[in-house]
Amino acid sequence: MNRSPLLALACAFLLAACGGDTTAPTDGAKSGTKPADTLLLAQKPGDAVDVLTARGKAEGDEVIVVGRVSEMVKGFAAFTITDDSVEWCGRGEEDCGCPTPWDYCCEEERAKAGRLPVELRDAEGEPVAASDTGLRLLDLVVVKGTLAKTESGGLMVLAQDGWFRAERPKLPEGLAWPQ
Repeated sequence: MNRSPLLALACAFLLAACGGDTTAPTDGAKSGTKPADTLLLAQKPGDAVDVLTARGKAEGDEVIVVGRVSEMVKGFAAFTITDDSVEWCGRGEEDCGCPTPWDYCCEEERAKAGRLPVELRDAEGEPVAASDTGLRLLDLVVVKGTLAKTESGGLMVLAQDGWFRAERPKLPEGLAWPQ
């Protein structure tokens, strides 16, 4: 398996700042591969485990995992999900006073422990072409795939079997999603 996309993703996820999108090189996605929306599932793929449970599983395990999109990788069909038990800054109905209420900067340490990178892969195991997945920060998603090791020794989901958006939250009145 070509590890360069995994290394690029691992570095990008480690360097991501609170409230920002992650940028990674696009050389891992072959031109001509299927776009990310071909892996979009019409319905939830089955009983899902939370991110914390998935992180306790082993490399090679098949998983269906649920979490909130906490980072998106620009130019790559990849994102990070965070365990839904971690409170995002604007989760309540009122303005929390945080300048970035769509992220986890109010609970950054808990969020770090509850993150799991996801990379969309085709049937041959190659990264799919970077395309607009229609996802935005904090969308609750369910992904189905195989756990793989990252270069840094952590785990990530290679989502060859698809993904499903289960929920799109609303921000408190007067706040807007980042562009």
